[in-house]
Amino acid sequence: MVDMLVDASYLVALGYPKDRNHAKAKAFAAEHETGLLIPDVVLVEAMYNLNRLGSVAATVTFSRLLIEQSPQFVALTPADFTRAVALMDRYRDAELDFVDCCLTALAERLNIRHICTFDRRDFSMIRPKHTEYLQLVP
Repeated sequence: MVDMLVDASYLVALGYPKDRNHAKAKAFAAEHETGLLIPDVVLVEAMYNLNRLGSVAATVTFSRLLIEQSPQFVALTPADFTRAVALMDRYRDAELDFVDCCLTALAERLNIRHICTFDRRDFSMIRPKHTEYLQLVP
């Protein structure tokens, strides 16, 4: 199994049944029970959005299901933060999402080439240091 970083768009789709990508996210999760790395910044963004879209009860329910999967969390380092800010500055005109820049910085540091996301826009623009492009799944 290839390790991949998880984006908030995937977690929100997985946890929010009304999301247009919910069925895709569930199918992907069923096939990939290991190897999914959840950055701390992504978890915060996803929990915020799940709470906003659903409710506290829905967020707690999803969180409990996530805990049962024994998720692997990845912490952002000061160097990752610095790189994310540099990416935001480099692609200033595109107004990239900060968390997507953090994911790219983490991918570079961890030598990961796969991002689990439904958000194609930002990742399609960014050219990471360690590979020509990031492979976006599902």
